[in-house]
Amino acid sequence: MQEIKSLSAFNALKSGPLLIIDFYATWCGPCKAISPAFDRLAKQHADTPAIVFAKVDVDKAKDVAQACAITSMPTFQFFKAGKKIDEVKGADPNQLTTKIGYYTAAAKKEIASGSVPKPAAAASASANAAPASLRSLIDVTKGRLVGASNLSSVRNIASPPPAGYAVASAGGAKLLMHLPFTAAVTPSVLKITVAGDGMANAPARVLIGTNVPVQITKTPEGVESHDLTMESLAKAENTQSFNVFSDEYVNGSAELKLKASKFKGVKSLTIRVDANLSGDENKMTKIQVMDIIGTKA
Repeated sequence: MQEIKSLSAFNALKSGPLLIIDFYATWCGPCKAISPAFDRLAKQHADTPAIVFAKVDVDKAKDVAQACAITSMPTFQFFKAGKKIDEVKGADPNQLTTKIGYYTAAAKKEIASGSVPKPAAAASASANAAPASLRSLIDVTKGRLVGASNLSSVRNIASPPPAGYAVASAGGAKLLMHLPFTAAVTPSVLKITVAGDGMANAPARVLIGTNVPVQITKTPEGVESHDLTMESLAKAENTQSFNVFSDEYVNGSAELKLKASKFKGVKSLTIRVDANLSGDENKMTKIQVMDIIGTKA
């Protein structure tokens, strides 16, 4: 039984002939009740490596749970060639057994006949990958925030919490986020989502820069300091500014499209919010979820 812990692992597995995932939580009673049944069903198909049974702890792999729109546990999802084809919600062993039997039989038949469909997003090695979330590539150990509340963190941006917000300012509207990546990336969209009752706190003026140099030092006593400030974007290789209006937040989300000529093969993004929709420079800025969509360079 595989445990999926990252979006990259999920994306790799879902492109196969059949992937069946048990989304669970350690504190969920129904999840514990049906887990043995799922394990037994998985063992019945252990002789077919192309049929993968996996589990996702929704508290440890929040980005995967969010990408799959999980709202209750347990939830079982079925993927074929990169696309979700079915779902079972709740601890219903009869329904789960029936659907697993149906889809595994169909998958084995396709595998035997050699007619296994290619993944929907598959491409040759030389082809461009489809844009996807880059949050799993954020280096949370090197990311830094300026002007953020104590409850905010780069880790919350990389793996959004199930409730509350990923990041918020402290004492005013301004907020700065420095997000390095573990590999060079080409981002195309910055997606900002705010709570339904928090439109006044939504970013309204945003400046994004690439490859801002940041010096991080530690004293012998372990006290850390860095030279990142609100003015650090002056050192960016390229920048793009946005004025975001309330009608651009559709269902609470606004998508800021980045210019390809400025955001190709970048190693870090530095994002500064200068104002929010309240128009009050003393009112907090709050971002519930922030995603960076793009590809590896």
